[in-house]
Amino acid sequence: MNNPHSNIPIEEIVRDSLKVPEVNARFVDQLYEDLNNQAGKKRFNQRISLKWRSVSILTSALLILIVVTMFLIGPNRVYGEIMKIFGYIPGGGIVDLSTPIRVLAEPVSVIRDDISITVTSAILSGDQTQIEYRIFGVPGSAYPDREDVTGCMQREYLRLPDGRRLVQNNFGYEPVPMDVNDAVFVIPCIANTLPGKTPENWELPLRFIPAPADLNAIPVTELSTPEVILAQEESDQNTPSESIEYSVIVSKEIETSDGYILVGNYEPQGYNGERAHMVEGPEIMDATGKDIAYVYPQSVTESINQESSHSVWAAEFKAAGLTYPLTIRFSGYLLQSVESGANAEFTFDVGADPLPGQSWAIDQEFELAGHSLKLETINASQNGYTFQFQVDPEVYAVNVQIEGFISEGGGGGGAGFTDGQFSTSLRYSQLPTGLLKVTLSDLVLIGDTIIWEGMWSPASPHAKLTGNIDAQPGVCLVAVSIEGLASTTDSISAGKALVYEKLDSGSWGLAIYNIDGSLHQIVVEQGNWGALSPDGSQVAYSSTDNTIHIVDLVSQTEQALPGTGGFDIHWSPEGNLIAYVGIGNGVTNSVFILDIDGGLPQQISEWSYESVVGWSPDSNQLYFVAPYTGGAAWKVYAYDLNKDLTEELFTIENGTPKLLNPQLSPDGKWIAYRGRDNSSLYRVRTDGSDMELLLEDVGAVGVEWSHSGWLGVSLMIPDSDESKIILFNPESCEIHLMPEALNGELQGLYLP
Repeated sequence: MNNPHSNIPIEEIVRDSLKVPEVNARFVDQLYEDLNNQAGKKRFNQRISLKWRSVSILTSALLILIVVTMFLIGPNRVYGEIMKIFGYIPGGGIVDLSTPIRVLAEPVSVIRDDISITVTSAILSGDQTQIEYRIFGVPGSAYPDREDVTGCMQREYLRLPDGRRLVQNNFGYEPVPMDVNDAVFVIPCIANTLPGKTPENWELPLRFIPAPADLNAIPVTELSTPEVILAQEESDQNTPSESIEYSVIVSKEIETSDGYILVGNYEPQGYNGERAHMVEGPEIMDATGKDIAYVYPQSVTESINQESSHSVWAAEFKAAGLTYPLTIRFSGYLLQSVESGANAEFTFDVGADPLPGQSWAIDQEFELAGHSLKLETINASQNGYTFQFQVDPEVYAVNVQIEGFISEGGGGGGAGFTDGQFSTSLRYSQLPTGLLKVTLSDLVLIGDTIIWEGMWSPASPHAKLTGNIDAQPGVCLVAVSIEGLASTTDSISAGKALVYEKLDSGSWGLAIYNIDGSLHQIVVEQGNWGALSPDGSQVAYSSTDNTIHIVDLVSQTEQALPGTGGFDIHWSPEGNLIAYVGIGNGVTNSVFILDIDGGLPQQISEWSYESVVGWSPDSNQLYFVAPYTGGAAWKVYAYDLNKDLTEELFTIENGTPKLLNPQLSPDGKWIAYRGRDNSSLYRVRTDGSDMELLLEDVGAVGVEWSHSGWLGVSLMIPDSDESKIILFNPESCEIHLMPEALNGELQGLYLP
């Protein structure tokens, strides 16, 4: 029997069977030319050798593969398919999958002087090496207690068997050669610790093995023709003579199990010598105008840091219930430099031996190019000076120079976004002394408001994400269901809430509200880290004088507690003790207990960057957490006041690396805390069991338990100073939205 296809080229048979559309010949020619150009550039930069023959052969083979692939899947998808050799590994970032991936054979730990360093994981690809490690047990006294003092700045590195060092770059370490399976991870000193305070020259031997078959590497789709359109906000002044586009480009798309990671950049160019300054974003909205909550995927951001000369961004979000296309928007201002001849001069005498922390009140006004600047203070640091200004709202920054001295660094600016206040710092190898002459020049003004904007839609959304979102079993609230919440009912309308908010005066302070919104009482104009006493009659807070104060809400009297500088304040159930995280006086974020009726603060921990969780119902135990350096893990401890003993309980592995904000339930059984995404809320029993997700991707910030068992949570409103506050019962998932007047961060809750 004759074969009807015997004289037809094989690619045509494949095309016919797969119904592939005709290929554009111009596309093939252009692709071939581009690839040859790239090969030519590589050839020019390498010495001619026998090795180049294999490269040429490989290039030719790659061209054949591309053409065949193009016939099979069509030219419109060929770029995306080619770029699938790159993949996203959670925790490892975007890596080159064209070479075998290796991982750490097993975690490695070293303990010295009660400080432990553990390398928990490693991911090795052809273009980078990612090392994840944790440090625990560094005492607070090992860190500087002043901002003008810096500790260790030496960077860690990988030492290969032949002695070579692989150093850090912007997205990890240099790649380990494929024929090397052992290396030593060297940490010269623990970051930011003072000399002699902790052991130095740590060495951890690492062994690498091939990645397991189930390693989750998600394909990265490179978008060659993103759909982006720029919008510029209208302005009556300084309108450019020709249209300029401020575009947001989506360059990469990563489809996760429940959503997407988008990677892109925006073009921060200006016109007529101006430069652009981004102040907000990205704001992401779907086609209905709904704000989309997202997190910054740190490993992805690190991987793409050097990818573009423009500003790179990345965002990870859940996709269920979204309507496409999405709009990605940044907002900012154009900055305009005035004529260089406008300047002002003055002198001030710092004396022969200025001390770090010393301050001089200047209160002198200057006029520069028609704009008013008031120099309020000058502050000395260990190696320089900081100049604090109050200026016109149109002023962004001013150049400051001390005549006869060349600064090694510094910076400042940002007025117009901070109520007309900004500071400029200068750093020197040797601190200038005596009578100094200072010049103010190069005024920078805030110009037009600009918007960077782009749009994106997935090529083919996965089916399981196109319907309405359903909460996981046990989850009380998800982001998309917040709008449907009802206001508080009469059954829980009695009570008080302490809120940190922006007051009418423009300052940030503490205010008391009734739960139904009927009372608004300002507690303090400037103060933070408030805590409401168990009976709702007193507020303890961290004052601007670096001391904890207590305000009686009935008598409106206030007392300071000497020697108690700190934050994260928690009252004991009886109201006679407070626990807090102390700072200053050689202490870096360690836990203290104080009897407010008298006595000195008692330090109960010596670690650093800790948080108070809360008191047991009988006030005999205080729970607190201490973080590992790096990662998002926190060790949970219980301190027994009667025995003066601290017991390690368990480790929270999925908490945020930022402000965990852990809170103990009034019955002492549960700890509520913020999740790794900085948005969700979890709870876990005090023995480490029964960890469960309560609120998913809702922007949780402030968290407070009431003694009736209800939880109050502040939910961030994107691109706003305000928050929504909800009350919910974690046992029944009954949830109510508190009145709109309560729009700050919740810091105390009293429900009788």
